[in-house]
Formats: sequence, structure tokens, C-alpha cells
Amino acid sequence: MSKYELTFLIEDPKTLKKLEEMITSFSGKKIQEQPWGKRLLAYPINKKTSAEYHTWDIELDSQKLNELKTKLNYENLLLRYLFLSKAHAGTTAKKITVPKIEKEESTDEEVSE
Repeated sequence: MSKYELTFLIEDPKTLKKLEEMITSFSGKKIQEQPWGKRLLAYPINKKTSAEYHTWDIELDSQKLNELKTKLNYENLLLRYLFLSKAHAGTTAKKITVPKIEKEESTDEEVSE
């Protein structure tokens, strides 16, 4: 089994259980979970302007990874996702501190030169 880091964006927290069941169905295992919280998106995805960010460390057979990716693409559980291979077996996810972005009200002030 190979180790991977899966970073993904979801709209509904109920999706987490479905995703974990999907990984388990491919003989995978979630090792560590790191929620980042709800954030504003840089651009709308499927007309959504915010999403919950998560990072999971998972173990999965490398041959089943492509099958899982294909299923994720068809299921539309995740808004976006990224798999990263963990080259070293002893690596673990570090705590990532991401500042929360809040929508600011735009002001129309002119700058005089």
C-alpha cells in the first residue's frame, strides 16, 4: 500500500462519511484527518462561492488510485481534489495554518496622484 495526501473541497459535511466509505471500498484506509474549515473560494466553482477544505492522509493500493479518481470524477462528491504521493513512508502531515478570509465591503475611493 502506498501513502497519499488527499486535499479536497466539499460543500456538505455529510460528504465526509461517503468519501471515507468510498476509500474503504477500494481497500484504502484513512490515517489522519485535518480540517481547514470553511473558506471563500478565489473563484466560483459550480456557482458556489465558499467550501470546506480538508486534508487526509490515506493508504491505498497504487493500482486502485486511478479507479478511485475515476469514481470521484463521476460521483461529484467533491468540488475539487488533489492527490499527492508521499514518497517517504515516515512522513506525516504538518499542521497548516491558513488565515480565514472574510469578504470585505468594496469602497469606491479614488487615489489622487
